[in-house]
Amino acid sequence: MPPAEDRTERAERILDAAAELLLRAGYRRTTVEDVAERAGVGKGTVYLHWKNREDLFLAVLLRESVRSLEDLVTALEADPLAVGLSRLTEVQYAHVMGRPLLRAGYADDAGTLGKLLPKLHAKLDPRHDEAFVDYLELLAANDLLRTDRPARELAVAYQAVLHGFLLAGHPPALIADTVAHAFEPAALSTRQLRAVAPRVLELFTESVALDRKQLERAY
Repeated sequence: MPPAEDRTERAERILDAAAELLLRAGYRRTTVEDVAERAGVGKGTVYLHWKNREDLFLAVLLRESVRSLEDLVTALEADPLAVGLSRLTEVQYAHVMGRPLLRAGYADDAGTLGKLLPKLHAKLDPRHDEAFVDYLELLAANDLLRTDRPARELAVAYQAVLHGFLLAGHPPALIADTVAHAFEPAALSTRQLRAVAPRVLELFTESVALDRKQLERAY
C-alpha cells in the first residue's frame, strides 16, 4: 500500500485528467481507459481509487464543489460585509459560473456531465444543508432576512431561485438584486452584518470541512 500522501497526489492527478476530458469530450464519450492514459497510470490504478466510472466523475464534481466553497470562505474572510444573503449569493454565483464543470451541471448540459449533479447532491453530508438553514436563521435573528416565513421554507424558495438563475446563466448582479428584493429587508445594518460575520464564516468553514472529508473518503 503506497503512503497516504502519494495516494492523494495520484488521485489528484487522475481527477485532473478526468476533469480535462469531461470538458473536452463529455461524460458519455470519456472512458476510464481515456482517463488512465491521460493521467499516465494503468486502468487498474484508477480502480484502486474508485470502484466504477460514475464514482470517479462524481469525485471530479465534488472536488469542484469543495473548491467553490473554499473560494466563498476566502471571500468572506476578506470582506465581512459579504455575509448578507444577496451579496453572498452574488459572490458564490460568480464562483460557480466561473467553474465550467459546475456551470455545465446546473445548465443541464447532459453531454458534458450526464445526470451526475443530482447524484452528487445525494452524496453530500446532510449537515451541509442544515448549516445553510442555520445561516438563514442567524440572519433572521439579526434583522438581516425576512421573518414572515420559517428559515427552512426560505431555504427551499432560495434554492429554486438560485437553480433557475444557474440554469439560465444570468449575470451575478441580477441574482443579487432578485435575492435582495425577495428575501431581505429594505436596508441592511452594517453593524449587524459585522456582528454575525464570525459565525457565518464558521458555518461555511464547517461546510467546507464536511465536503473535504467526503472528498478524501472518495480517494
